[in-house]
Amino acid sequence: MKKVAVALMLVCVGLTFFGCGQSTFDVVKANMSERTDVYYYGEDEEFYCALSSGQREETYKLDGKNGKCVDFALLSLTFGQTELASIIKVEVSIDGNKTEQELELNTLNNAYMVDLEQKLTGDETIEITYQDVTLALENISKNFGVNSDEALEIATQELGDKITAKKNYQGLNAECYLRVMDKRANSFDGVFWCFTVLNVDNEQFSIIISTENGEILAKSN
Repeated sequence: MKKVAVALMLVCVGLTFFGCGQSTFDVVKANMSERTDVYYYGEDEEFYCALSSGQREETYKLDGKNGKCVDFALLSLTFGQTELASIIKVEVSIDGNKTEQELELNTLNNAYMVDLEQKLTGDETIEITYQDVTLALENISKNFGVNSDEALEIATQELGDKITAKKNYQGLNAECYLRVMDKRANSFDGVFWCFTVLNVDNEQFSIIISTENGEILAKSN
């Protein structure tokens, strides 16, 4: 039933075109500055950890313009109680290959973060060790009822006028982001898709989409 509901929501998307035969959906995909496809998660009493992977801008800049994209795997570790250090070291094990990583504190969300600079398939076995605590991460995106492509199509349908507001014959004049919202970073007990379009005039529009059935949970005006 979930897949049927999602399919019905996407019927009209293909009818929206952006000149030269390109659909708005195709143009959105071509102007992604960050796109998450795979999402791992794990938690215990001391900290929780998220690992998002896909592609994003090599020079990450919020300027309404899409640049060259590269593979990424953003590891984020957040403590229940605030740590004092600006940098922590963790051991990352991916399919048995262990590396030591330095995570820097992001003061905007109090999470320690590092880009592992690779694209994960979703089939990896991943463990994170901090001091004497080892946390196994689970690929929860494999159980999403709505995958990244479907989330983009829903967002394109819902925000089509905002996405194309600054378009001209040269292109979109905007960049798009698709991320997974950490369930600890919102007031809901769940994980959600967050799609954002940022145009060259610094106007930003976002939509929150259920990963279960594609329901629109929140939308900017």
